[in-house]
Amino acid sequence: MDEFYDSAAAARALDIEARERRKLAAENYSTTFQHLADLDLEPSVVIEGGSCRKNWRLCVPCEADGVMDEVVFGIQGILTNVGLVPLAIGKLDQKRAIRLAQRIEISGLNTATFEEALNKLESANDKLTQHFSGQTVKNISTANGRFGRPIAGSNRIFTLRVDSPVDQSTEFQPGLDPLGKLEKLTSKEVFHGPDNVVKYYRRAKDPKNGSNLYDSGFPGSFKIGDIVEMQASIVTIKAANDTMKLTCRLHALTMLDDSFTKAAAGRRIASKKRPSATVSIRCRVGHYEEALPNKKARVALVEADDNMIQV
Repeated sequence: MDEFYDSAAAARALDIEARERRKLAAENYSTTFQHLADLDLEPSVVIEGGSCRKNWRLCVPCEADGVMDEVVFGIQGILTNVGLVPLAIGKLDQKRAIRLAQRIEISGLNTATFEEALNKLESANDKLTQHFSGQTVKNISTANGRFGRPIAGSNRIFTLRVDSPVDQSTEFQPGLDPLGKLEKLTSKEVFHGPDNVVKYYRRAKDPKNGSNLYDSGFPGSFKIGDIVEMQASIVTIKAANDTMKLTCRLHALTMLDDSFTKAAAGRRIASKKRPSATVSIRCRVGHYEEALPNKKARVALVEADDNMIQV
């Protein structure tokens, strides 16, 4: 996001989008999925993390079968930081595998609904913190950034088997591991399980009736400046020195509008002028098979055949 990105227009589009999505969530109210700005914390309880013994989550009991459902929230924002495809990290090994994560950060550019969502997130911080009385709990940070107060979401790609002895391995989502590098890191000690899955979607319009359609997306298609919807849950995990840390576990990311990113890219390309070439270019040609008497003769021949051109 630079001078070519229309932040004011993007903020207006985000505000309209967020209000519509918030209204839709209210009309289809569910205790298991709500808009973050309207998150109802009353029916939820803090549960130690199912098969994983090192985290706690906000959950509600399912009326149908009594199984605990994790409370997931949705929030719309503009991507300000993206770390979704972990293939450019360099040399990887199994010891480092557990640190790999899919991470994003979104901002609301100070729009009203986004600010209300941040306030609700602070209330959720308080609810979970009270559960761990007497322990040091690090809250989710919502400090001011370049584009306003952001929300970060992340999800590790692997789980330690010792932390989750029951869950089974699951396949990587499309686009996450196109070269099979992550698959090679899977072992008896670390695995890619259900808690590690992040789903990607792209919204489109049905040409027949104009209703929303959601197709599978790819992590590499998301760019800074896109308007997206993040679906996440609030999780408490153990940190160093017996402290606790609150985080937003990323579960899904939906592309809502990438037009502002594409428009900025077009303006950026159009603004570049062709530089006049003033560099001298040398073109060396010849064949290695040519019989040369010695090194000095070879150097002399190369220097004589050098072509200097000015463009």
